Amino acid sequence: MIESIENALQIIVLLICSGIALYRAIANHSQTWVLAFLFFGSWLLGDIYWLVCLLFYGQTPQISIVSDLSWYGSYIFLYLLLYHSSAPDKDSRKHRLPWLGPVFAAGMAVFFITQGELLSNLIYASLMGLLLFAALSRKIDRKRYQNQQFLSGMILLFCLLEYGLWTASCFWKTDTLSNPYYWFDFLLTVSFVFFLPAIKKAVTE
Repeated sequence: MIESIENALQIIVLLICSGIALYRAIANHSQTWVLAFLFFGSWLLGDIYWLVCLLFYGQTPQISIVSDLSWYGSYIFLYLLLYHSSAPDKDSRKHRLPWLGPVFAAGMAVFFITQGELLSNLIYASLMGLLLFAALSRKIDRKRYQNQQFLSGMILLFCLLEYGLWTASCFWKTDTLSNPYYWFDFLLTVSFVFFLPAIKKAVTE
C-alpha cells in the first residue's frame, strides 16, 4: 500500500516536472530542456508501468525489464543533458577523483549481482559509473564549470539516493514506514523537483 502511494506521488511530481520542461523547451527553443523532458518522461513511463502492476496484480512487476528500459533511457538522457550544457574538458581524465565514480559503481555491482540479475546490474553499473564520472569531473573544476555545479551536485545526490534505495531493498522487505527504502524513494521524488532550478542554472544556450 505504501509503495503504491509513494509511486503515485512520484508520478504526479514527474508529470509536473515533465510539463515544465516541455514548456521551457518550446518557449526557449532549448535542446537542453528537450533532454530534461526526456529524462523526466522516461522515468515517468517506468513508474507508470510499476504502479499499474502494483494496482492490478498486487505485486511488483514480474517482467521488470519494461521499467528498467525506461530508467536506462532516463540515465542516458540525464548524461546527455549534462554533456550538452557543458562539454567535458579534454584534461578531465587526468584527474583521479572522477574515477572513484566508476570504481564505486563497479564495487556496488559486485554486491548487487549476488542479490539479483547479472545483466541488468551490469547495465545499471555502467550508466551510474558514467553519470558519477561526468558529475565529479565538473565538480573538481568549479571555475570552468561554475554554472554546472548545482546540476552536478544534484546528479551525485540522485545517484546516491538510488544506491540507498537499492541497498535498502536487499535487506528490508517490510511494507511499513520503518523500511528505509521508502524514505530513500521519497527523497528521490523530492530530488526531481530540484533538478528544475539546477537545469535552469546550467543552461547556457
